[in-house]
Amino acid sequence: MSAVQVSFEISPIFQRITSGLDPERARAEVTARIHAQGTAVPDELIDEITAEYQKVSTVLADTGVLYSGSCFGQFDGDWSMGSLTIGVQPLSYRDPEVAIAGMTKILAAEHGQHAEVSAITLPCGQATLVIRQSPDLRLPAEFSDSGEDLPIDVAQLQAFIPVPPSSVPGAQTLVTVTFSTPSTDHWADYCELLVPLLNSIRFRSAPEADLGAPAPEAAPSVAGGPATAFG
Repeated sequence: MSAVQVSFEISPIFQRITSGLDPERARAEVTARIHAQGTAVPDELIDEITAEYQKVSTVLADTGVLYSGSCFGQFDGDWSMGSLTIGVQPLSYRDPEVAIAGMTKILAAEHGQHAEVSAITLPCGQATLVIRQSPDLRLPAEFSDSGEDLPIDVAQLQAFIPVPPSSVPGAQTLVTVTFSTPSTDHWADYCELLVPLLNSIRFRSAPEADLGAPAPEAAPSVAGGPATAFG
């Protein structure tokens, strides 16, 4: 199996997430980023953003990913946030097309009517795309008026991409892109950022990893030009 390096272009609204943060340090980072934008934000919204940020930070420490970033800002005066991760894992396959057909069928059966699952073609290769909305994130009781845990709808996009052997001979690697946001009213705005990201993904061999050196991390570059009205 050949080691794979992933490169992509990412909107400047995303900032890397620090892994392994406890709630106090997560809140400090969130507060610092919000204050840097010079806008007052209600404490309850900071609590909500912190919970999401700390959750992702914990997952990073537990699993390890190539890249993870978050965004806090406004669309047309409304506060919004989202998180993005790009990870890799081993996957045995002879033909990416067969792998995509199998994943698409399995994920469609798994999610049923709660998600849109389809096979798509990207410049880097074929992918299975999953778009769903679910109340996986919960606001703790101490932060809710009712005194009970409250579900928060989270919209999510995932793209599962087997690295084509034409890009990296001998590749047996699945790249997964995951974007999640509780700001479901801004889903269309986020899609305008995600489509260019997916189209920018490229793969190449990482020969130094075959020699026993640590595999290089993802090589993101900031997409040029104005991204959106987010800010």
